[in-house]
Amino acid sequence: MLGLALVAGGVAGGLGPDDFPGPVSTSLILVVGAALVAVGALLWRLAEKIDLRTLATANAATAAAAGAWYLAAGGFSTAGATLTLVTAGALVLLAAAQLLARP
Repeated sequence: MLGLALVAGGVAGGLGPDDFPGPVSTSLILVVGAALVAVGALLWRLAEKIDLRTLATANAATAAAAGAWYLAAGGFSTAGATLTLVTAGALVLLAAAQLLARP
């Protein structure tokens, strides 16, 4: 979902370099969004083979990195901050659900 939001926002002009701290550019937003879509598709295909603890750890680490980036860097617009923090929160909830669902 985040990947699609980044690609759509970058293409439509709703997200750009002014929404995130430098050196983020529209090109970088599009590349990261496309990469996230590709990773999501790969994870979907490998869902039955991936240990939920590993996936939960990766999601929690990504949420922590997003939160640290927000706290350490200035220059987020309201849209950029909202997207970053909502994504971090969603990843924390997803990691918790994955840990609870482990057999």
